Amino acid sequence: MRKKRHLTIEEKRDWLASIFRDESGDFSQADKFKALAEDTRLAQLQEEKESSTKTPPKKTEDVHHMLAELLPPPIT
Repeated sequence: MRKKRHLTIEEKRDWLASIFRDESGDFSQADKFKALAEDTRLAQLQEEKESSTKTPPKKTEDVHHMLAELLPPPIT
């Protein structure tokens, strides 16, 4: 079986979290800050990806029907 070539966003965020939470002194404060900034960027990408897959684009007929429902009843 072929190995995966790329890490998932979750795997990248876990690795960055391990750098940010490091207490052994292996990483400098600058490294921790860079890890935090990159994690924030990945979190935004993940959120955008999830929101784009949840809301499919609406058809124009559906939009027209929704607008028609919002109109008040005709005056008689």
